[in-house]
Parts: sequence; structure tokens; C-alpha cells
Amino acid sequence: MKKGKILRNEMFPVLMLSLVLGIRQMAMTMVAPFISTYSKTLNLYTPVLAGIALGIFGLTQAIFQFPFGILSDKYGNKIMMIIGLFQVIIGLIIAFFAKNIYVLIFARGLQGSGAIIGVGYSWASEVVKKEQRTKALSILGTFVSAAAALAFALGPLLREFMPVNMMFLVCAILLLINGIYIIFFLKDSTINERNNNNLKLSKSLEVLFRNKAFVINNISAFINNFMMMSVFYLVPIYLNKVTGERGIWKVFLPAILVAVLVMKISVGFVEKGYNRRVLMICFSTASVSICFYLIKQSYTFLLIGTILYLSAYVTLATVLATNVNNSVENSYRGTANGIFNSFQYIGNFVGPVVCGIVWVYSEKLTWLIIICVGVLGLFGMAMSGRD
Repeated sequence: MKKGKILRNEMFPVLMLSLVLGIRQMAMTMVAPFISTYSKTLNLYTPVLAGIALGIFGLTQAIFQFPFGILSDKYGNKIMMIIGLFQVIIGLIIAFFAKNIYVLIFARGLQGSGAIIGVGYSWASEVVKKEQRTKALSILGTFVSAAAALAFALGPLLREFMPVNMMFLVCAILLLINGIYIIFFLKDSTINERNNNNLKLSKSLEVLFRNKAFVINNISAFINNFMMMSVFYLVPIYLNKVTGERGIWKVFLPAILVAVLVMKISVGFVEKGYNRRVLMICFSTASVSICFYLIKQSYTFLLIGTILYLSAYVTLATVLATNVNNSVENSYRGTANGIFNSFQYIGNFVGPVVCGIVWVYSEKLTWLIIICVGVLGLFGMAMSGRD
């Protein structure tokens, strides 16, 4: 009983932090299914600019994750998370007023500059003991990944009552509430190692990039997010014709429910020592899932493909983040998570931009590129060594 009580107390701040980041992630991705179609209503629209509007969020996330990570090591996680949230809020308000696609691109870029997901992972990793870290980060990963996918279900429901630009404003209000909650109810970690860190930034980077496992996990994160944002950019275009814009939830809601269950089972195998094999299966599954999207007129094939893909994506996102945090010290954990999340969000940017460019010439070639990227992830894991 006493052990269970201690575990609940230890995990409570993780649950609260997961809730905060989950709401933030939901607010940020709720409009994502509509960017490719909403952009057509704006002045100066082109397919490439629509891809940039969706992907620029990932690019600025990638750029700002690193400085946010470094500053969280120096000043603490809480203050950096608050600053990042308010940057996102300003970006959402600008998006609400956007009349042409260039303003939307700027607004999405500003939203991405509030790069706090790495800070959140560092925070969650520090408030629990090492032996509970996998459980803690699986909880956080579940909330963040599930929130991102659930946004594809909730977004269409909101579209029943409001236009896309109003959804930006709703998201800004949600995040304002989010920020107030963090200020008054979440305490920063009590670990002081980062404040006593005498390791220079250059030395920290040298230590990190000499770590083979750290490098492989970063490259894998890039590949995972390249595929994820590519799928989130392209699949809604198909679903808009099969289910209608407001029916996208019929695919994403059941898919994320299955994906969370698969992730929970997969984490159990990871804890038993099958880390690399789980990641290899995930990359294989992600690559195979893309083949189902070639039957674009079929709701069933689109549903199966999305279930398989999200199951692989959610598991990869959770396990890779855990691997990174298990391989670094608290003194430069924020820096490590900043780098890791930068790689993820570079993938977020490159994926839809590449797809937007290639899509104009060939749909099948676009899907082939995504499959090949997934196979690269599989080979990378196969060559990474033992579990």
C-alpha cells in the first residue's frame, strides 16, 4: 500500500504536466487537417505555399527547441514553458486575422517558435526516479500523441459550429487557460543538478553526439515525424472526398484509440528488453501502412492504413523519447531534449514541404518517397546493434 501511494504521488506531477502538454498539442494540431484545404480560401494560395503553411510550424519548432532546451537547463523548466506558451498564443491570434497565405505562414511560424515540448519531456524525466522514467514518459507520450490525433476527430466536430479562423481563436483561449494553470498549479522540478552544471555547451554537445544511441534516436525521430506530417498533410485531402471535411473523425478517432492500446503493449515489450526489435517492427508497419493509401476511394483502406500508421507513430514517438532520456544526465537533459525535438520538428517541416512539391507532379511518387523514408528508418534500427 505504501509503495503504491509513493508511486501515485511521484506520478501525479507527470499526469498534470501530461495534461498541460496534451491540451497544448491538441490546440496546436486541431486545425492541421484543414490547412491544406483552408489555404485555398486565402489570397495568393499555391499548393507549395499550403505545404509551407503546414510545415513551417515544424521548422520554427526545430530552430527554437535547442535554445529553449539550453535555457531550461539554466533557468528552469517552468519559466521557459510559460514563455513558449505565450508565443504560441500570439501566433494563433495573428492566424485568426490572416487574410492571405503569407500572413498564415508567418503566424504558424510564430506558433512553432514556442518550442516547449522538449522542456516538458525534461521536466517529466526529472520529477521521477530513473526506474520509473519509461512509465512516466509513456504517460506523457500517450497524452501528447493521443491529443494530436484526437484533434483530428475534434477539429471536424468544431467545424460544424465555426469557421477555421475562429478555431485559431478558440485554441488561443485554451492555451491561455493552460498558461494560467502552469503558473499557479505546477511546480518546477526540485533537482538542482542543472544549476550546478559546469559543463560548457560545446562539451555537452560533444558528449551527446559521440553517443551513438543518441544520434540514431535523433535520426529516427526525424524519419518518424517526416512520415507523420506527410500523412497528416495528404490523408485529409483523400478523406475530404470520402468522408467529407466534417467526417475526418471517423478515421482518426478509432485509429488513435487502437494506437494508444498498441503503444501500451509495445512499452511492455520494451521494458522486457526488446527495444530495438519493437522499433524495427514499428518502422516496418509504418512503411506498409502507406500502401493502403494508394486505394484512396476506400474508407476501409484509409481506416486500416491510418490505424496501422498511428500505432507505429505513437509507439515510435514514446520509445525514442524514453531512449534519449535514459541516455543523458540531468545536468544537460534540457539540451539533449532540445536537440532531439529539433530533429523531430525538422522532420515536421521537411515532410509536408517535400510532399507539397512532389504532389503537384505525381501522387504515387509522393507515397513512394514516404515509404522509402520509412524503410531507411528500418535499416537504421537494424544496423544500430543490440537492444
